[in-house]
Amino acid sequence: MNQSKQLVRLIEIAIMTAAAVILDIVSGMFLSMPQGGSVSIMMIPIFLISFRWGVKAGLTTGLLTGLVQIAIGNLFAQHPVQLLLDYIVAFAAIGISGCFASSVRKAAVSKTKGKLIVSVVSAVFIGSLLRYAAHVISGAVFFGSFAPKGTPVWIYSLTYNATYMVPSFIICAIVLCLLFMTAPRLLKSDKA
Repeated sequence: MNQSKQLVRLIEIAIMTAAAVILDIVSGMFLSMPQGGSVSIMMIPIFLISFRWGVKAGLTTGLLTGLVQIAIGNLFAQHPVQLLLDYIVAFAAIGISGCFASSVRKAAVSKTKGKLIVSVVSAVFIGSLLRYAAHVISGAVFFGSFAPKGTPVWIYSLTYNATYMVPSFIICAIVLCLLFMTAPRLLKSDKA
């Protein structure tokens, strides 16, 4: 990859990192959970970068999103390992969706709606599931004391985190499918 393409990729990563953080802050103002988490579309910029540039760029954008949230104090922190799981690992994991970049781009370019929907939903599901897994582990280990009496910690964590992750997954999948069906050019990078 030549220097100008690298520069474009880095600029896009920076812009999408900022967009993800801003979207998370705004959504947190309205739909925030008591021990952290919110129904949010903040994953969309990370997915977009993942589909445009692949796994490395997606992981980088997710990682930077988590780091920026920690740096600006937009977090719910109990322990350093919890910070690592809930911010660094969880957001970076979304970038794994870049594994689907090729199939998403091909389906968008060929205007095959069915394939596009399956590819996008699959990618968003995997990215969301990995993020959810990081939050569940963190919740079970560090927030178990919030579980109602008699409720197993893992059940509490699975349920608590699902209350915002499932709607976030659904919203992101719908928005990205609609976005790519109407503007497939958004998937074109200099790499594609």
